[in-house]
Amino acid sequence: MLNFLVSSEEDDQTIISFLKRRFKNTPISLIYKLFRTKKIQVNQQNCRYYHYRLKENDQITIKDKWLKVSTKQNSLPLRPDLNINIVYEDQNILLVLKEHNQEIYKKNDPNCLDNQVQHYLYQQKPEKYQRQLQNFFAPVALHRLDKLTKGLVIYAKNASSKKILYNSISDKNKITKTYLVICENQQQTFIPSFIQGWITKNEDQKKMEFDLQKPTNSSTEKHCSLTAQKLFQQSIYQLYKITLDTGRKHQIRAILAFFSSPVVGDKKYGSKKDLKNKILLFAYQLEFNNLPQPLAYLNKKRFSIDKLEKHLISNLSSGKWTSF
Repeated sequence: MLNFLVSSEEDDQTIISFLKRRFKNTPISLIYKLFRTKKIQVNQQNCRYYHYRLKENDQITIKDKWLKVSTKQNSLPLRPDLNINIVYEDQNILLVLKEHNQEIYKKNDPNCLDNQVQHYLYQQKPEKYQRQLQNFFAPVALHRLDKLTKGLVIYAKNASSKKILYNSISDKNKITKTYLVICENQQQTFIPSFIQGWITKNEDQKKMEFDLQKPTNSSTEKHCSLTAQKLFQQSIYQLYKITLDTGRKHQIRAILAFFSSPVVGDKKYGSKKDLKNKILLFAYQLEFNNLPQPLAYLNKKRFSIDKLEKHLISNLSSGKWTSF
C-alpha cells in the first residue's frame, strides 16, 4: 500500500497527472487499471474519475504492493557563464530578458535561459528549490521564443501560478504579446494593419509559409492573425509594432516574408542582411489582464524592454545594425 499527501505545490492538478509523474516507469494502462479495480482512494473514498482535481491535504491511497515510485533525479542547475537579466520579479512570477542567439532550453547548456533561471532561483532559496523538485515542479519557460529573437519570457515560480499562466498564454485577452521588428521592404509592398490567413510548414525547406487563402492541398494548416503598426521608415527599412492574436511558430517571420518584407537579418526568410547570430525581432512587451486569483494583482500591468523603441529608431536613422 502506498500513501501520498497532496502539498500546496501540487494543488489543482488532476489525479492522473499526479500519478503519472510518480510512476513514470509504470505502463499507463496499468495506472488506469488501478482506477477500474478500485485500488485508488482519495480521502478514504474510491476514486474512479481520472480527472479528479486534487486539493491541498488530500490523502491518496493506492492498494497495490507491486507498484514502485519512480526515483526523482534532483540534479541541481549548472552554473551559467552569463548573468541573468530580470525585468520583473515577485513571489509568483519572473520576467526575464532572453538575448539574441540564446536557446530557451538546451540539454547540458549552462547558458540556456531555463538553466539560468533555475540557477538564479536555487541561489536565492536552495531549500525551497529542492523541495519544489521533490514535488515534481521545476521552473521552465511558459512560451516559445526563437533562438535568434531577443525578448521577454515568462516564468512561474510555483505550481498554482504556472497553471494559471499556462492556460492564459494563448489568450490575448489575458496576456497580450507585442513585438518590435525592423523589416526590409524590398519591393515597397503595402502591409495591412490587420493580417489574417493560414500558416503551414514547408517540410522540404524547413520553414513556415503564410498565405491569405486556406491551402487546398494541406491538412496541417493553422489559422493565424496579428495587427501591425508602422512606427518609422528609413529607405527600405521599416520599424513595426506587432501585436499577436495567435502564437504560431515563426508567425511574424513568415507573414512579413509573404509581403516581401523579411525581418532584417532573417536569411531563412529572405533577408539580404546577414547579422550572423541575430535577427531584428524583439518580444518587446507583455500586458496582463483578466487573470484570476492569486494573480489578479497583475491585471492592467504592462512590462516592456526599457527605451527599446527609441533605441531602434535612433539606430535605424544612423544605419547602425550591431548595437541592439
